[in-house]
Amino acid sequence: MNFRPMAARAAFTTTAVAAATLLFGTQAAVAATNDSFSVGTTSGGCGVVDFVDYGPGAPGGGNNDDYLVIHDYCSDGKGVRAYAWIDDIYLGARNNTNGLAGAAVVWDPFKEWGNIIAGDRVGIKVCLFNSNNTLSRCADASRVSVDG
Repeated sequence: MNFRPMAARAAFTTTAVAAATLLFGTQAAVAATNDSFSVGTTSGGCGVVDFVDYGPGAPGGGNNDDYLVIHDYCSDGKGVRAYAWIDDIYLGARNNTNGLAGAAVVWDPFKEWGNIIAGDRVGIKVCLFNSNNTLSRCADASRVSVDG
């Protein structure tokens, strides 16, 4: 048996397997489902909460890509409050009192849970609130994560 043809065949097979593995890995990453969604307050959407499922992670928060961003889009003197649940377990609330000209608030209520996994139901609620803590224009939504 000649060593050269056998070595060439082994090298070709190894290269083909490596290329197939790389191609499959690339396709799997592209096929990931982005489970992100948003909910806005009623009557104009002055307050909006985004659930971010897909991406590099919250600014300054590391690799966990499951977090909320609380926006205030109106100059109305009211703050925006977000609430979060996972599978009907209440995780808390966070306010954005920065106003229209201020920065959005990034909040990760899922931190103790780690990444959201397939089948988890994420719930968010958003309300406006005034200086007396009176809530108004509340809206909520939930989604079941397809692939975490």
